Amino acid sequence: MAALELHHVQFGEGPDLIILHGLFGSGNNWRSFAKKLSKDFRISLVDLRNHGRSPDSEEMDYVKMLEDVLLFLEQKTAGSVSILGHSMGGKTAMQLALRHPQKIQNLIVGDISPVVYTHGDGHRNYLQALSDIPLKHGLTRTEVDQLLSKSIQESTIRSFLLTNLEIRAGQSSWKINLKALEENLNNLLDFPIDSKMLPFDGNTLFIAGKNSNYIQTQHQTILHRWFPNHRLVRLKNCGHWIHIQQPEALMKTLKYFLSET
Repeated sequence: MAALELHHVQFGEGPDLIILHGLFGSGNNWRSFAKKLSKDFRISLVDLRNHGRSPDSEEMDYVKMLEDVLLFLEQKTAGSVSILGHSMGGKTAMQLALRHPQKIQNLIVGDISPVVYTHGDGHRNYLQALSDIPLKHGLTRTEVDQLLSKSIQESTIRSFLLTNLEIRAGQSSWKINLKALEENLNNLLDFPIDSKMLPFDGNTLFIAGKNSNYIQTQHQTILHRWFPNHRLVRLKNCGHWIHIQQPEALMKTLKYFLSET
């Protein structure tokens, strides 16, 4: 299947900075954060396949997702770009850097490692909780939140998941493709490696939440293996959602890194 044309929003002036969201997210989740960077960069907020307003597909893995992003870069940018990917978007960005290094000037990876993860039960629980909501006509956002609270107690997680709820003319629907995400979740936990991939020796920054377990001490060897010119910064008082929990620290870290390159 050919690469998909991804929905995106561009604003600002300067060199290109592409932002790729994580699982259950969309480019819009990063809008308020990215606006603060738009004086110095032309920002592209991209919706990955089966998310936001981008096309749906039964097929979803990191090779197909990087091909989508590669098509976007070829159509909407010129020369090499800086790319910031969070979580699933970070894995997509790393795949792009390892397979098409000439496209990437600066790589920023938000709280994810180039490894296979096995802790997918939480994601499956979220998918099941969303699938169990009866999206009937007239259902309000507050009512959906109340239904979700029966299986997801954390209000911050519910608020994030509810960014995918769309209500038009009284009819509610999900902007994410729940069926495709469920069927391809193992692909999203994976990190495919093949013999054609070479280490990316470009400027690379990993940004982890200090309270998160996605970038672990034992991952250091593989970080050095694939990204020998990388730095790792851990943000204090922060979990996986670095742009939501520590936006000012993230902004300061990003600006310092990008000003050096």
